[in-house]
Amino acid sequence: MLRRGGVLVIAHFDWLPLKGNVVEATEQLIEEHNPAWRMGGGMGMYPRWLRELGEGGYRHLESYSYDTDAIYTPESWRGRIRASAGVGASLPPDGVAAFDAELAAILRERFPGDRLAIPHRVFTLIAHPPAADGD
Repeated sequence: MLRRGGVLVIAHFDWLPLKGNVVEATEQLIEEHNPAWRMGGGMGMYPRWLRELGEGGYRHLESYSYDTDAIYTPESWRGRIRASAGVGASLPPDGVAAFDAELAAILRERFPGDRLAIPHRVFTLIAHPPAADGD
């Protein structure tokens, strides 16, 4: 519920799996270790939400997106991924450890260095609530 005169704002920050990048490699590894995981391959935009809000009576919908890099160290990227739904939230501890060891090797071999620029997309949706009686 929004207070009178309120505006709904949804902002989403998603990594982008682009051909050959560290995110694509990470998602492929997650899928190898957790075949039930179905959250990969995203594009960081949610046009369905525009339809749902419009059908719900929201008006004056606005959306925009932009891309930016989030900087991680290899260790912090591994920690981020260990904490993700596809790994830490769904694999047993020994599965998480095996995944993490393989990810560490991939990072060393294919993405060397002490900084990883992980592409992300910010998707924002702004919606005004349905008109209340008397508005």
